[in-house]
Amino acid sequence: MSIQRPYGAGDEADSNEQLAMAHAVMRIPSPRIARTGELLDLIRREVAVTTSELATKMGVARSTVTERLELLTRHGLVVPAGERQAGRGRPPARMAFNPRAGITLAAQVGMSGTLVAVSDLAGEILWLTQVQLDLAEGRDALETMLEKQFTAGLAEVGEDLSRVHGIGIGMPGDIEIAAAGNAAQDPDDWAAHLISRRLQGVFHCPVFVDRDVNYLALGEQRVSWPVTNMMLSVKAGTVIVCGLVVDGKVVRATSGLFGEIGHSKVAGADAPCTCGGRGCLNTVAGGAALAAQLREQGHDVHTAREVAQLAKQGVVAAVQAVRTAGVRIGEVVASAMNLLNPEVITVWGYLADAGDQFLSGMYEAIYKDALPGAANSVVLERSRLGDTAGIRGAALTVIEHTLRPEVVDSYFTALAEG
Repeated sequence: MSIQRPYGAGDEADSNEQLAMAHAVMRIPSPRIARTGELLDLIRREVAVTTSELATKMGVARSTVTERLELLTRHGLVVPAGERQAGRGRPPARMAFNPRAGITLAAQVGMSGTLVAVSDLAGEILWLTQVQLDLAEGRDALETMLEKQFTAGLAEVGEDLSRVHGIGIGMPGDIEIAAAGNAAQDPDDWAAHLISRRLQGVFHCPVFVDRDVNYLALGEQRVSWPVTNMMLSVKAGTVIVCGLVVDGKVVRATSGLFGEIGHSKVAGADAPCTCGGRGCLNTVAGGAALAAQLREQGHDVHTAREVAQLAKQGVVAAVQAVRTAGVRIGEVVASAMNLLNPEVITVWGYLADAGDQFLSGMYEAIYKDALPGAANSVVLERSRLGDTAGIRGAALTVIEHTLRPEVVDSYFTALAEG
């Protein structure tokens, strides 16, 4: 079943932080439905899984719990766990959340390629494909591709539109898009509500559009570092950006420019940057800058991916360029560490995949420039999820939004009202 089906696609999002471009028409639940979503949430988080535990945790009668369990079971959201507790008398049945009760659609959009996926309601990927598409072709080309690929993904996993809870799309930042050529030059044409409008109309579900690095950080934290209170995720590719997760929530700024560390000024640098300034980190350590440096040395490279490939092949100039980039990025990250003192720093992107020299360079700068207490306690490593980090973050954003207790209650209220 799909939690989102009775929703009015196109209604105003209730959370600017989540950048939801559609939301439910929230209904006040009847007494017989109220707190059904809370019960589902307790089971989903495994806080309480038996009738007795749920009744105690919620402070209600067992009959109230039983009534709501029957509703959730009838719609496939909870199922018997198959595990029973030992003890005298009749052991209580344990209930479990059913992640196959619905699906999400997710995309991680890059400047030249996009990952598209279908996941279950635990964020596990059921289908994944990569499509080469240059964003310079424009927003319409991207929307057409996503519509086609999402439809293909649904067919591949044997699902239909009624099972889709929502869509999550991670996009490059405005400055990154503005730096591209041709049709991608105007960031206003890539506003979240414009990207989501067509997909809402086709798939009739909420669409969440956010910066790719935010989904990268969220996916990595949720899956790989779930007990970490503060985690910094650095994207090191064509440009350098970062995302921050504090107490399980992505930190965002009022104008959407949080994490643009690639525009930090670097001592001794004076090259013009796409932001209009000079001497930014991107101009000396971004993948595009490294490619330009290597071309001057006679190597035929044009992208961060090609720089990484040369470094992995052991080409000395490329290895040195990647290590130096790691040092430059580490110097900026060290300043962020002195401010934030994160427990974990994960690095994602072509430069991070270029070999150990990149992280070695970052370590060198961090131990030189960060406070000893912060440097000695931090964990710095490549993203454990790799390419799927952003996909997982996008899917989990959809799941956490559409399975919120008040949204679940509203859904069942809408069903009861016919």
